[in-house]
Amino acid sequence: MVRCPRRLLAVFLLLGLGPGCASAYRQGRTEAEKGNWDVAVARFTKALEGDPSNIRYKLALENARVGASRFHYTEAKKHLAANDLEAAAESLEIAVKYDPANRSASDDLQIVRNRIRKRDEEREHRAEFETMKARAQAQRVPLPVLSPRSPVPVVIKYTDASLEKILESLGKLAGVNILFDDGYKDKKYTVNLSGVTFQEALDQITFVNRLFYKILDQNTLIIVPEGRQKRVSYDELMLQTFYLQNAEADETLQLVKTIAGITKAMSNKSLGAITLVGTPDQLAWAQRIIEANDKARGEVMIEVQILNVSRTKIKQYGLALSNYSVGAEFLPSGNPGESAGGLTRVRAHLLSSINLADFVVSVPTSIFSKFLQSESTTRILAAPKLRAAEGKKTLLNIGQEVPIPVTTFSTVNTGGSTFAPATSFTYRTVGVTLDVTPKVSASGDITLELTAEFSLLGDSTQVGNSGSLPTFLTRKVNGTIRLRDGETSLIGGLLQQNETDSLSGIFGLQSVPVLNKVFTNRERKSDETEILISLTPHIVRGPKLTEEDMVPLGVGTQEVPKVEGARPSLFGPEPPSSPAPSPRPATPTAPGAAPPAAPSTTPPGGPATAPAPTSGAPTGPEEGAGPPAPATTVPETRPVTALFSPPEAALKVGEAGTLGLVAVGARDVLSVEVVLTYDPALVEVADLRPGSLLTLDGQPAGAEKTLEAGRARARFTRPTGTTGSGAVVVIMLKGLKAGSGSLGVESLVLVRTGGTERPAPPAPARVVVNP
Repeated sequence: MVRCPRRLLAVFLLLGLGPGCASAYRQGRTEAEKGNWDVAVARFTKALEGDPSNIRYKLALENARVGASRFHYTEAKKHLAANDLEAAAESLEIAVKYDPANRSASDDLQIVRNRIRKRDEEREHRAEFETMKARAQAQRVPLPVLSPRSPVPVVIKYTDASLEKILESLGKLAGVNILFDDGYKDKKYTVNLSGVTFQEALDQITFVNRLFYKILDQNTLIIVPEGRQKRVSYDELMLQTFYLQNAEADETLQLVKTIAGITKAMSNKSLGAITLVGTPDQLAWAQRIIEANDKARGEVMIEVQILNVSRTKIKQYGLALSNYSVGAEFLPSGNPGESAGGLTRVRAHLLSSINLADFVVSVPTSIFSKFLQSESTTRILAAPKLRAAEGKKTLLNIGQEVPIPVTTFSTVNTGGSTFAPATSFTYRTVGVTLDVTPKVSASGDITLELTAEFSLLGDSTQVGNSGSLPTFLTRKVNGTIRLRDGETSLIGGLLQQNETDSLSGIFGLQSVPVLNKVFTNRERKSDETEILISLTPHIVRGPKLTEEDMVPLGVGTQEVPKVEGARPSLFGPEPPSSPAPSPRPATPTAPGAAPPAAPSTTPPGGPATAPAPTSGAPTGPEEGAGPPAPATTVPETRPVTALFSPPEAALKVGEAGTLGLVAVGARDVLSVEVVLTYDPALVEVADLRPGSLLTLDGQPAGAEKTLEAGRARARFTRPTGTTGSGAVVVIMLKGLKAGSGSLGVESLVLVRTGGTERPAPPAPARVVVNP
């Protein structure tokens, strides 16, 4: 319901004020003549209240009500043109109250109220859409998770043990059944992990050994060798539809397919949506791409001023004879028509009496003196305002249409092949044509790709038998300008000038210094045309970028995309905050058994809590260490773990190979210092390079290296800190002689933003050199 306008209340309050009847009537007429219809209605109402039977007062009041209704109806049209629906509804309501018979106002009032209702409904729908989108994103990804949860940090140590037994022992500590894919191949592996959770330990071991895992149900997961075919077989696929608000569906679809690598995708242009089928990581990757690109297009209001100045000056002065020719004609008899064809017929006996009286001389009979000077200036000024969307072309055309004949010939078969001409007309616009394509940058600059063409109608030219055809004078400007909001750019200097100087008079006098000014007729004409264009852009709507759009997103490796948060945690979402239970060591259980109950704490030196090797286990040294002393809480910041990837390097004599030193859980690393030791008779460290963790974002890493026999030292420095897990040092090896040995870390120092961290040196990597 539209609120009662305050302006109308003020009008009705005036009804109780004012002078007497006659005076109020006179004031009402004065206000009506000025166009102040609201005050006029108040005065006439006051006069009619004093004299209700006065017909003149009634007619004046009715006329004033009609005038006021029309005035407010006109004001409502102005508000509608400015898209101010509330003000338009208020003015229309006043118009209807003044004159209920104004059907146009009442109909428009109903239309405006419907527009206001639809607009409010659309706003509510958009707000509801954003709410639904937020709820959908907050829902749990429909993937299976493990139900048991071990609050105890894992401590696991094995040397040259079976990787399969290590994973099974790790599963027993958490009460999880571990299965293996039929393509899995067991191998020896050395692991030394402490103070990490079950998921962190599982991620580190599978990452180093090129394995991945998949949860089958709440108690079981399977270990699978890393490979594209295995990923296709095991990775879960999900379907999701993204509804675009601003971006083009086809462009966004192509962007997602190119970057995120999703092949199963389709767009719906009519609905503005794209449907994708991919892994949870790929869909999270695509969602970030869509959110960063589905922004409202920028809009620019361009104030254009076009000024066409044409000046014409004409000067005519001097003496002009009526005819500049003198002639003599032989007429002996004086009769008209006696001379014909340049000959005069005369009888022979009259030839002896011919004299000057037989000749008639023709001379100019009048002399005109001209002192004419005229000057005319024409200005054509246009000041339109153009509203253009970013990247969309906007055209402004000001001029007139000039017809141009076009003749075509067609074959007519009338007993013989003849060509019959057919003439048609095309129209060409003569004037100013302005083509502008705006672009709005994130910093607020406006780039205008501008094409301006100025054409004039020239003199007509005779072309063959086609008659006189028009000619055109065209000037064209192409360019790109970059302006700030409200900054004005002026395009000028497009000047054209034509001068004509003609002289007529008695032959020979034009070279006489004084007489050429008096006895000659001279005409000078000067035409000058100049065009100026002024452009002033204003940003109506700019791209709305957020800080989240500029923050990089980790998407895993080129082989395996992985987005943090795309998949649920191994044991599902974190439970509500509650007092943490006291961690207790877990006891081993048989595979497939129920999760073990937490036993009482054993003193140091007691039995180990890790499972003892079963029959068939490797006979090499294998040590299982239980968890550290019970703690009340798990520390938030866990120490960085270092390991070699792969744990064993195999190469041939004379050939090169690589070995990576990986840091897991590094935070804000600015510098890495490492010292390596090896057997100089077996291999040679040819080079040390910064790993992917230090160069992943494209920032250069400074390097200081010292390579000696049996010992190598390197220091890599970044300008900003890096966080994550990955290789920090890449070791380039060269085989010298056949044999086997080890390569160890003497010291490893990570310089962080808040201090220095020295991770525990990893188990030495085994190096095998084949002949």
